Amino acid sequence: MKHDPQRWKEDYERDGYLVVEDAVDADTLARLRIGIEDITADPDSLPPALKRFVNFERDYMKERPALNDLSADDVGNAVRNIMELPRFAPLFGEFILYAPLLDILEALFESSEFHFHNYKCIVKAPRVSSRFCWHRDLPYLEHSTSNLITAMVCLDPMTAANGATVVLPGSHRLVGETSNPKDTDIAEEDLPAGDRVLVTCPAGSIVLFHVNIVHGGGANRSDIPRRNVIGIWSGPDTYPIKGHRYHYQGLYPRSTDPARQKQVRLSLPHL
Repeated sequence: MKHDPQRWKEDYERDGYLVVEDAVDADTLARLRIGIEDITADPDSLPPALKRFVNFERDYMKERPALNDLSADDVGNAVRNIMELPRFAPLFGEFILYAPLLDILEALFESSEFHFHNYKCIVKAPRVSSRFCWHRDLPYLEHSTSNLITAMVCLDPMTAANGATVVLPGSHRLVGETSNPKDTDIAEEDLPAGDRVLVTCPAGSIVLFHVNIVHGGGANRSDIPRRNVIGIWSGPDTYPIKGHRYHYQGLYPRSTDPARQKQVRLSLPHL
C-alpha cells in the first residue's frame, strides 16, 4: 500500500468515498477468506448461538422480492450477510488492530481517538445474490454525530459483473448530523442529481465511505463471489445512542490515552 494521507483526505472529503488498493497483504487476505468460507460452506449446520447472526438470501427475498429476479428455491442456502464477525473466529477480532487500515482511518479522522463499532460481512454469492437498494448507512447506526466511516475490505475483486457498489459522489454533503429513516431505501426518483460511479477494484483493496453517501449495488450473476468485510468506525466525540453493544465495540486501537490503551490490551491480550 502506498501511503498518501494528503490525497486520501482530499479524495474522501471531496467525493465522500476513497479507494486504497493493495491495502491488505496476501496472507491476511487469505486468512480472512478462509474465515468467511468456514461460515458460508454449510451455514445451516452452525450452532444456534452463531447461526442467529447469519442472514440468508432466501429469507431476504421473502421481505424484498423485487430486488431479485430469481425464486427462493433458486438461491438455496446462499448467505447474504454475517453480523458480529468477531464472535465466529479470533482472526476477526485481531483484524480490529490491522495497522494499514488504522493508518487510513487516522488520516481521514485526523485523530488517533477513533473507535471500533462493529464488523460484518456482506456476501454476494455467485449467480444468486439480490441487488442492494439505494441507501445511506447513517440511519442504521444511530450515533450522536455523523462522523463515522464505513470501511469495506474487498476479499474478492469488485466488478460490474459481480455487483460492485455504485456511489453518488458528493452526496454525503447533502445531509447533516441526522438522517431520515426513509434513507434506508431511496427510490430512484428521489435520488440526488449527479454522477453515478461504479467502484471497481482488485481484491485486497479497502473502500471507505462517509456514512451519509448514497450508494447501492447490482445483483451478482457472475461465477465469482463479491465478499466484503465491513467495519464501522466512529470518530472522536461520536458515540452510539442505542442500548445494544456489539462485540469489541468501543475499542480505541490508536488512542494515546493510557486507560484506552489498557482496554485494548485487556480485550485482546494475545496481541
